[in-house]
Amino acid sequence: MQHSCAQCRAPFEITQDDLAFYDKLSPIIGGKKQSIPPPTFCPDCRQQRRLAWRNERKLYRRTCDLSGETMLSMYAPGSPFPVYGRDAWFGDGWDPRKFGREYDLSRPFFEQFQELQKTVPRLALVSAHNENCDYCNVVGNCRNCFLIFGSIRCEDCYYGNPYYCENCVDSLVLRNSQQCYECTDSEKLYECSFCQNCGNSQNLQFCFEVTNSHHCFGCSDIARKEYCLWNEQLTKKEYERRVGEFDLQDPRVIEEIWKKLAALKVRTAKKYYVGYGNENVTGDYIFHSKDCRAVFNADRCQDLAYCSQVLEVKDGMDAICSEEAELVYEVSGGYGVSSCAFSHWCWDNAHGLLYCSICTQDVKDCFGCISLRHAQHCILNKQYTKEEYEALVPTVIDSMRSRGEWGEFFPAKLSPSTYNETIASDYFPLSKEQAQERGYPWNDALPYTQGKETKTWDAIPQSISDVPDTFTQEVLACTACGKNYKIIPQELAFLKQRNLPLPRKCPDCRYVRRLASRNPRKLWARTCNMCKKTIQTSYAPERPEIVYCGECYVNTVY
Repeated sequence: MQHSCAQCRAPFEITQDDLAFYDKLSPIIGGKKQSIPPPTFCPDCRQQRRLAWRNERKLYRRTCDLSGETMLSMYAPGSPFPVYGRDAWFGDGWDPRKFGREYDLSRPFFEQFQELQKTVPRLALVSAHNENCDYCNVVGNCRNCFLIFGSIRCEDCYYGNPYYCENCVDSLVLRNSQQCYECTDSEKLYECSFCQNCGNSQNLQFCFEVTNSHHCFGCSDIARKEYCLWNEQLTKKEYERRVGEFDLQDPRVIEEIWKKLAALKVRTAKKYYVGYGNENVTGDYIFHSKDCRAVFNADRCQDLAYCSQVLEVKDGMDAICSEEAELVYEVSGGYGVSSCAFSHWCWDNAHGLLYCSICTQDVKDCFGCISLRHAQHCILNKQYTKEEYEALVPTVIDSMRSRGEWGEFFPAKLSPSTYNETIASDYFPLSKEQAQERGYPWNDALPYTQGKETKTWDAIPQSISDVPDTFTQEVLACTACGKNYKIIPQELAFLKQRNLPLPRKCPDCRYVRRLASRNPRKLWARTCNMCKKTIQTSYAPERPEIVYCGECYVNTVY
């Protein structure tokens, strides 16, 4: 069944599998199924809309609107709603149900939700069960971390998006790894630096798609190797001698290494997707998963479609940034939730939520609610009995259905964050004019400083061993964008231990560089360069890389 996207006008297909998913995920309220209709947006525009509700990385200093204390927040000062710090928001000094209101069937739901959103206090940062992670956002079960985002179960990690990691710096979706630096989309690495798409390896440097290997430098698409330089097999002695000749403290040397690796990557065969331990999947960066379609960055998942950055999610469609969840549809951020749809940042045993935002700690069977805890049977934050709730919600859904609202995620223009604050701008970049043309909010005053550096790069020792411990008091200027940043003591100690150079780019520019190194979250039909079988891959047909199906790749590389 072909449709035209209501936003970008591109054609997209709704398959029988999609229709079966909508039926499976349709909520049952009061014994009656509320059928979810097919979407009006294409998969890309649906993802963009969900991402436009997710600000991870833009943090501001402001005061808590309840306690008056200074705090960090993902919401800028002057936001049109109150913002509470963690202790105040989770405390007993207020009740979100006091902001509840009657549902008006004569008015659009999204209009009423927006009015409620302007009054209910929001949580400054999303975090759960953390220790000493005050400068992190959207993290859970972490300890002693700094500026990591969208992460769970990490310790002593700084800058990035790690999962189940220890002592890792500057990462992007790095999983189950220790002592790693500048690693992207990799798993089970130890003491590796500047690596991408690597796994089950140790002591790799500047490697791409290297697995089950150790002590390799500048290698691409090899497996079960040791002591290789530029894919050439060396003895241990020769490897150590030649690798030791690289002055990794010199930025020009590092730049030349990147260029040589890029040239090597074009000449070596690529697997049509990154992942292993899967059955019946399409997408990229998929691990230990089954029956997943058009899914990206998934680990231990089953029966998903059009999802990205998901971990241990089962029976889901159009979900992003979710972990340990089941039966979810059009969800942007769900940790430990089940039977939830059209919701944003809900966690800790939330169940049966529809059109809810920032709800946690055993919130169940609620509709259109914000900032609830330990609640059930609420609509627009107003408390109802079970019988009243099950009688009113179907009427609300019928009203939404008549206006074309039911089955659609929150419009991006209602997001509590501006477009350029959210990660939608990372994956779907827009200019200010383009964003405003679509009605997306925009912030011209993002939280950065420039021109306050206390050291210029020509006055900074090139060798990390010559950098004093007091250097953490200095302010640096990014060589790419000019924004100011500092080196924290833990970071400096890590760099010295691993003999790595000081980063000359700010954390944001380092993040952008890692993001740009990835393939897009998009699939094309292409033929295997060896057997000519049709494959679904994130390598566009016109790209120069040699791309193999899984069988041909294994036969060639292994």
